[in-house]
Amino acid sequence: MRNLINHRPFKKFYVNKHFSLIFLILFFCQNNPTCYGQSKRIPSDNPLSSQLDSLVDKSVQRYFQDQKAVGLSIGLVQNGKPHFYNYGETKVGNGKLPDNKTIYELGSITKSFTGIILARAILDKKINQEDDIRKYLKGSYPNLSYQGTPIRIKDLANHTSRITRIFPNMWERPSYDSLNPLSNYSRKLLYEGLHQMKMDTLPGKIYSYSNMAVALLGTILEDAYGQDYFSLVSKNILKPYRMTNTRIDIGSVAPDRVAWPHDAQQKPVPLWDLGEVPAMGALRSTTADMVNYINANNAETNPAVKLSHQRTFGTNQEGMALNWFIHSSPKGYRILEHGGGTGGSRSSLDCIPQLNAGLVILTNSLANRNNLEKELLAILTKE
Repeated sequence: MRNLINHRPFKKFYVNKHFSLIFLILFFCQNNPTCYGQSKRIPSDNPLSSQLDSLVDKSVQRYFQDQKAVGLSIGLVQNGKPHFYNYGETKVGNGKLPDNKTIYELGSITKSFTGIILARAILDKKINQEDDIRKYLKGSYPNLSYQGTPIRIKDLANHTSRITRIFPNMWERPSYDSLNPLSNYSRKLLYEGLHQMKMDTLPGKIYSYSNMAVALLGTILEDAYGQDYFSLVSKNILKPYRMTNTRIDIGSVAPDRVAWPHDAQQKPVPLWDLGEVPAMGALRSTTADMVNYINANNAETNPAVKLSHQRTFGTNQEGMALNWFIHSSPKGYRILEHGGGTGGSRSSLDCIPQLNAGLVILTNSLANRNNLEKELLAILTKE
């Protein structure tokens, strides 16, 4: 018997060994999708039990082909029903999957909250959106008009004020930190920058995105009510819509509940501190809270929410409301949208009132989420 085995024809032995190797490779690759060029499976809580789950997962897998990606949380509203999906890690290498209560930086999505507070102030007759902004500023600002046409309040909220995107005194100051650029940027510096600004054309005519304009609007709102920005947001939006985890200060939040931001090399970077100019981007939130926000905006039962959606510039196909971008989908559905970005986070928000639908994408990296947003919108609008 031993001799028969030892003298088995070489070809037969080679074929058996070859098939054994194939079996081992197939078994290994079944559990390791990096074989044969497959992409590594991203950790997720997506149950993959419905067509929606599968469509979302395909889009997210494409998103994670961007090597900058770290973590991602999605909240979808479809026909009024919420769906949550989480992928990746809250901090690179920690193995912790985010969930719908993980706190991310919203960045400029905060501006949409500012638009609702402005609408509330208009309804309360604290502010008139057609007013010259100088009515609400201390001191003289002859530079804030062009050929006799002043900047109006609504120009601050639809990015037609001609106020520069960022004042130079943000980065020219000795305490400037490129990783946390608005840390210690004060009201005093904001007004000094405003004094130095030169108008280059008529306000209210040309769209030009401006963080400083919304920062200024925030200080005007604080002065009008004699309250700080977060108190106004909390009273008018967070408490009524049970957004219990949306905040600016995360000092009391356990570190494992935070999606820590990352740079283009997937290295953790600081959360941004917007100090005395919070209205332009200081809020942090969760997908659970933001789904409540989507539902509130879709319902439009709150007069301030509804007013904030009224177009003040452009067209219904491409226009601006009070810190909301207005778009029209290929099938003609009205979309209210805002995005956000900080030093290490990206976010997207879309509300579709006609379909009682919407989405929020929160990430803790600089990976490009634009295609993901478009694909998810197409799923919701069936376009």
